[in-house]
Amino acid sequence: MPRFGDLEAAIMDTVWAADKPLRVREVLERLDREPEPAYNTVHTVTEVLHRKGWLSKEKDGRAFRYGATASREQYVAGLMGEVLAVADDRAAAVVSLVESMEPDEAAELRRLLAAARDGRAQSEDRDR
Repeated sequence: MPRFGDLEAAIMDTVWAADKPLRVREVLERLDREPEPAYNTVHTVTEVLHRKGWLSKEKDGRAFRYGATASREQYVAGLMGEVLAVADDRAAAVVSLVESMEPDEAAELRRLLAAARDGRAQSEDRDR
């Protein structure tokens, strides 16, 4: 899973923050970058993100609207999975991550893991 370039990340942040697919002009208007990139540059990078599979593309009159094909959380999870894949000791890497978390973040992680474990147990019970 590739990391986004600087402008790719800014475009994805803009699309993720939107409540609907955006035209390139709308993406450009919402980008908070100095100096402001040219329309053609944003259009080109948006098309690249579409070809890479990160953005959907739908016709809207003479223009197109672009929407995210995966959530920011799915993207981050993919990056985390890649990082863990190269660790010699995955468990030690996860422990190190958890130890670096704020206490409330670690508590939330424990809550989510318990919920996932409970959901998996219920699913296994149904499958029997």
